[in-house]
Amino acid sequence: MTTLSLQPQQLSLVKAGLELRRRALNFGLARYRERLAEFERRYGFDSQTFIKRFEAGELGDESDWFEWQYVWEAFTETQRQIGLLDSITL
Repeated sequence: MTTLSLQPQQLSLVKAGLELRRRALNFGLARYRERLAEFERRYGFDSQTFIKRFEAGELGDESDWFEWQYVWEAFTETQRQIGLLDSITL
């Protein structure tokens, strides 16, 4: 754990910055969810199944697979970052 010492006006600035980042991450997360849902509808299986099959080499080299993988990784990284933000107490 790290402790920061902030003046009240600095604290409000930090809180505003964190809230702005949270909003941006949530916006991105919603877009990633939409793209994942599109892939899932198009190919008939969920993203977790896709990742397992893709990483096992069962799906080949279609360009959609690489895009789906990218969107999945961006989605999970965004979730991780939101979790980190949620763990901050001010």
